Amino acid sequence: MMMHRATATIIALVCCLLAGGGARAQPFDYPAARLATTWANTDAALPHHVVYTDGSVARAALLRLNPAGLGPSYAFGFFCTASQPRGDGPAAPCTEFLLGVAVVYCNSGAGMTFVTAGVPQVVWSANRGSPVRHGAAAELTVDGDLVLRSSNGAVVWSAGAKGRSVAGARIGIDGNLVLFDGRNDTVWQSFDHPTNTLLVGQSLKHGTRLTANASTADWRDGRLFLAVDDDGLSAYVNATPPQRYYHLGLREAAPGAYVTYTDGSLTVSARPGAPPLAAIQLPTVGAGTVQYMRLEHDGHLRIYEWRSGWAPVYDVLRLFPDGGCAFPTACGAYGVCTDDTQCSCPDAANFRAVDFRRPNRGCVPTTPPPTSCRSSPGRPRAQHRLVSLASTAYFNDHTTSMRAMERVSEEACKRACLDDCACAAAQFYYGRDAGDGSCYLQSEVFSMQTVRPEVVHYNSTMHIKVQAKPTRN
Repeated sequence: MMMHRATATIIALVCCLLAGGGARAQPFDYPAARLATTWANTDAALPHHVVYTDGSVARAALLRLNPAGLGPSYAFGFFCTASQPRGDGPAAPCTEFLLGVAVVYCNSGAGMTFVTAGVPQVVWSANRGSPVRHGAAAELTVDGDLVLRSSNGAVVWSAGAKGRSVAGARIGIDGNLVLFDGRNDTVWQSFDHPTNTLLVGQSLKHGTRLTANASTADWRDGRLFLAVDDDGLSAYVNATPPQRYYHLGLREAAPGAYVTYTDGSLTVSARPGAPPLAAIQLPTVGAGTVQYMRLEHDGHLRIYEWRSGWAPVYDVLRLFPDGGCAFPTACGAYGVCTDDTQCSCPDAANFRAVDFRRPNRGCVPTTPPPTSCRSSPGRPRAQHRLVSLASTAYFNDHTTSMRAMERVSEEACKRACLDDCACAAAQFYYGRDAGDGSCYLQSEVFSMQTVRPEVVHYNSTMHIKVQAKPTRN
């Protein structure tokens, strides 16, 4: 389609999408919609759509062009991230879609282009655990709700805004999807419901979480999450109880504290306008570009920025000791991570690798543990024994261990784990005297790491519970 007006103003407003050898046009970027509007997840219903070279698909329902007139911009619509390629062949067909907000690269006419490096970056999704297929629909209903329905009409997700005087929806220049009323006041916003990502200007409020994906290809909730507690910003593995692997502490408790991602910092505050309680300095956002912060399935909180393509520019969570081993999934469950980030199992007699070709997938016990460790008539109490790993530590913050004992001997620590049915492992932590240390019981075992006492200034032994070998009569 030829453009009939050549002024720069009109070029910045006219949306020309070249896809599949054809030409499609939108008169403007289209950041808002009124009641009642329905967007079906089809190419015909959403003509501004692109298939990227990796197989990903973007179908835009709302689009907010970058204020610079081109570059990374925000779209609300249906997005499908491509599956991993099979060998040297093409990616598998993209069939499972998220309804959400993504950063898309747009040219000066607001066309989604740069199909090689500009693959959509999903920064919020309504249905991360329940992807929909071709033919699903999002509806801004006549009574003011935003609803996602599957292709058979079943409700998959709802914003819960019915009856709250919603007049329309819009996507902001900050990437915030907003339902607004007749006075233009915000009724509902995606910034209040983060998934695994924060955008500049967004806050993580007390009581909400960033939850990592289960894996690179699996958008469902994983077990790692970031939250603001009364005592600071913390990252956890979801276990019983949750195991904490990062903590940015506060000078004093601050009920209701929250964290805000601003240009150049991640700041913990008690209330708007109050001095910050703690802060992490971050790289500033480049002119005319976009940054986002994502908690990933490996536990890292990484900042990405558009630099002629998406690139990680900063790793926010700093752990000690860490050469890549201090994160809870570095080597998978029961895996042991060494200084050179090599992964292995605790020992060959009691554990085997989940995948021998990929040792970072973790390990499993060779003999399944019994369902109970309690004694019963005719069964000895000692159904378990411990495999001991010297100079090995565990990531879990001592204050969030299942149980902590101070001023105990190593033997007392081992007995405590064997006597506790819920204990999967015990870390014995001590200074110079192995008869006077600390014992931390863990309900579940994720990655461990070898440590050098001369570097960390403590000694640590991990005692892993395994099934006892049967005795011969």
